[in-house]
Amino acid sequence: MLEAFIAVSVRPSSTAELKKIFSASDKVKEVFYVTGEFDFLMRVEAANTFELARIIEILRSQEGVENTVTFVVLEKLK
Repeated sequence: MLEAFIAVSVRPSSTAELKKIFSASDKVKEVFYVTGEFDFLMRVEAANTFELARIIEILRSQEGVENTVTFVVLEKLK
């Protein structure tokens, strides 16, 4: 199983709706509404890089999403 974190920036007017959408996805294991450069930080699980790419495409296609940055977990230390 591939694990990754995806940071997402959204338009402020879309925040409430995107909270619902992101929380409903079965591939998104955790969703954090955060401060700073990004609005959301998500932990996702995928079977492989192809599935991860599809998850990213789905997130980016949501109305109001402006930017994503993905961090693939190479090794969990704790």
